[in-house]
Amino acid sequence: MVTTFEVPKSPSPQLKTVLDYLDHVKVLDLAEIEKLFTDDFVQSTSPHTLNVPPRTKQEDLAFLRGLSEQLEGRHLQMTVYDIVEAPGKAWVHLLLHVEFPDGRTFDIECIYQITLVGHLESHKIKAINDFVDTAAFAAMCG
Repeated sequence: MVTTFEVPKSPSPQLKTVLDYLDHVKVLDLAEIEKLFTDDFVQSTSPHTLNVPPRTKQEDLAFLRGLSEQLEGRHLQMTVYDIVEAPGKAWVHLLLHVEFPDGRTFDIECIYQITLVGHLESHKIKAINDFVDTAAFAAMCG
């Protein structure tokens, strides 16, 4: 049985940044997502055999904008199974479920390795490396 992540009553500032990011991704709030990224943010996808080139901050926001347009106002459904954090890092195990207006659905399980920078109460996301389910990824792109 897979359990889901329970948010601690007093999350660390770093964890709060990760949780804010996930909340904004669910509703594809690009303005808020952009505020959480450093100027030199990079999004990459693993395994590298998928040959997905890394995306800069602006490229990733454009990718999310395109997804938002395809969804025509629908939100992403997200199940977070676990979040593990260390100084400057967080690993998020999650399942994304997408329902497109034409009736297609898409589910992908992945692990985000998030690199954060900051101090005390202020953190930003410098990088995300998402480790994806290759079969689900191939189905989405095929």
